[in-house]
Amino acid sequence: MSLGSDAMGLLEVHGLAAAVGAVDAMAKAAPIRVVVPQRIGDGLVTLVAQGDIASVREAVEAGAERAAQIGRVVARHVIGRPSPELALIFGFATPPGLP
Repeated sequence: MSLGSDAMGLLEVHGLAAAVGAVDAMAKAAPIRVVVPQRIGDGLVTLVAQGDIASVREAVEAGAERAAQIGRVVARHVIGRPSPELALIFGFATPPGLP
């Protein structure tokens, strides 16, 4: 199955342990690609998932549930059909040479 970029999911958590737990749950919940975590500061970490809309929604919910058990969920948001410029502006684009 190909992982399209029909959607982008954002999950912002407080704490690295919560971020690691969330990524693990996201990756196990649905066929998505998790982009490199964005460390915001003050313990905030934003996780970005890409894939089809249903898989991204499922992954974000699973990640949020796990993160809430470990630390704190600050925000979550799923964007369907994001503008290609969005990923480039915020640095969520896949580096050249990576799938």
